[in-house]
Amino acid sequence: MKLKLLSGLLLLSCSSVQAAWWVEPTDLPLRADIQLLSDTGVIVQPITTYPLMWDGIKQDMDKADQNALSSLQRDAFERVTRAYEHGHRGMSSKIELAGGSDTTRFIGFGQDYRDKAEAAVSAEVTKDWFSGRLAASYHYDPIDGNSTRLDNSFAAVMLGNWIVSAGAQQKYWGPGWDSGLIQTTNARPMPGMTFSRNNSQAFETPWLNWIGPWTFTTSFSQMESDRYVPDAKHWGARGTLRPISQLEVGFSWTMQWGGEGYGNSLSDWWDGLFNGGMSEGEVTNGQENMLAGYDFRWSDTAFGIPYGIYYERIHEDYHNGKNKLINSANMGGVDFFLADINTRIFVEYSDTQVACGIDSNAYNCLYEHGFYKNGYRYYGKSLGSTYDNDATTLVIGGITQIGGGQNISNKFRYLRLNTDGTDTANPEGGNPVSPGEYERVYQFDTSYHRPFYQGTLKVGGTVGYSQYVTSGGNDWDTTIYAGWERSF
Repeated sequence: MKLKLLSGLLLLSCSSVQAAWWVEPTDLPLRADIQLLSDTGVIVQPITTYPLMWDGIKQDMDKADQNALSSLQRDAFERVTRAYEHGHRGMSSKIELAGGSDTTRFIGFGQDYRDKAEAAVSAEVTKDWFSGRLAASYHYDPIDGNSTRLDNSFAAVMLGNWIVSAGAQQKYWGPGWDSGLIQTTNARPMPGMTFSRNNSQAFETPWLNWIGPWTFTTSFSQMESDRYVPDAKHWGARGTLRPISQLEVGFSWTMQWGGEGYGNSLSDWWDGLFNGGMSEGEVTNGQENMLAGYDFRWSDTAFGIPYGIYYERIHEDYHNGKNKLINSANMGGVDFFLADINTRIFVEYSDTQVACGIDSNAYNCLYEHGFYKNGYRYYGKSLGSTYDNDATTLVIGGITQIGGGQNISNKFRYLRLNTDGTDTANPEGGNPVSPGEYERVYQFDTSYHRPFYQGTLKVGGTVGYSQYVTSGGNDWDTTIYAGWERSF
């Protein structure tokens, strides 16, 4: 079914940097430009849910008085406008090549590459009511063993102010610059169907107008067949609102349910939403695995410096008796824009040490599950934090626009991975980032982009030092990579 749909798309078209109707979570400097325009009041739509719909952003930018913008605002405005125009061509195609000395260990927002070597081609078509892309890629020595993929392929139709899409689309939820807790690009995109609001304009009725611009997206996806419960289903929903220009609030909810041998209908999904959290023996369809929580970002300007304060809290469980969410992971940070060096600086801390039992020091809980024994992971990678469970992390980063289409992104990471040094008893689960090992990591990560041969050249690498607390010893690790892409 999926292959027939994508084959039909290929017949319609002969990818741009961004899909025509939305911004994808693949370009960190573009996200920084959008954030600058949001912090300074040019964009008033919620912007912490990716795919991020272009319609509301373009509407806000069309209302802006460009003569009143500072030179740096105007530069960001022009870069965002170029990205919009580039993505709104009727037909386009794209080639991408990338290779590195090793696979990427930590996959953050807009990561340049994933496997040791990758080659991808795509073709895209966009009409007023339809948008679609066929993307095919080959991966050498892939992390998950799948050399050929159709990731990032989709077909979408516009129904009023809603977009219905089918395919494997990358999603990123929350305000974090480096990673998040419930839905990130750490894992490959799952195939499924998504229903999203296009323009996030506020309600017209005064009863609801006070919540301001708002977004909503929900998706039904299928997980891989090679897992403890084959073909398990995944559902996710997220809503955001912006009641005042400085504040954006988001609410997220996900659930694993069904799978081979279990109920996979919509009625089973509906029952799962209310049966989740009960013991496995009380639920005839198995035990659903839920995560839910909220996040916010406060943005403003102080002493002429645009800044943001953000926080995300995601809960692993719901207590039926107390009717409350319990067992939480946390992430928070601050960011600010320094005009003198045209750089967005961020400082981000996260803690995924979640204890679900009596012992508050015994973790192995977040992203794990007793019934879906592979946990909240897809092909072995967490759908949430790139550092998986039982980790505390501090990341200091900077995103700099150099000019002439050039930009550079740098991160320094101090990580405490798998801090209890153990894993869940389920052999199918367990922390895949540092299995059975409490590891301290100090890492510098850099990425540089520039125009090159009518495309974009991407080069970068990492230098890291690890201390293995559980087993003893230490190690240095260095990677380098290069990539090039061109759109036609």
